[in-house]
Amino acid sequence: MKKNPAKYSVFYCLILLIIVTGCGLKGNPIASTSVIDYKNLVKNMEASMLNDSVVLKWDFYNKDGIINYILIEKSEVGSAGNECKGCPRTYERIGKIFVKESAREDKKFKAFNFTDKKVERDKTYNYRLMLCDNDAFCSEASNTEINFK
Repeated sequence: MKKNPAKYSVFYCLILLIIVTGCGLKGNPIASTSVIDYKNLVKNMEASMLNDSVVLKWDFYNKDGIINYILIEKSEVGSAGNECKGCPRTYERIGKIFVKESAREDKKFKAFNFTDKKVERDKTYNYRLMLCDNDAFCSEASNTEINFK
């Protein structure tokens, strides 16, 4: 009896294909991240002093309505002349602004502001904005620093 080499070669190729595609490391698991560059959604962020408070102002471009809310966070860098610029920052949440309902029809920016009244004289503060989408994925969009005199 004669063996059919073509029949066996197809069989072996199929077995090899199943083994190659079914085994091995495909890649390390990673959490899904948003492909949106959140840094482009906030522009012109600035901090200014007003009486005994710090006023943050920024322009927000949420034309696609993907952002649900903005978290405002503050970190104390140090006292005037004694700042630690390279040290890791510890931020505390000082505010939350819901922006989903404030989407504009004209696709332009909307100006926002926030007032921080819990500040001390002769301290330097760093503020940052965290933009959070519908899935509660938050990413830093912008930050600014002020020396409160």
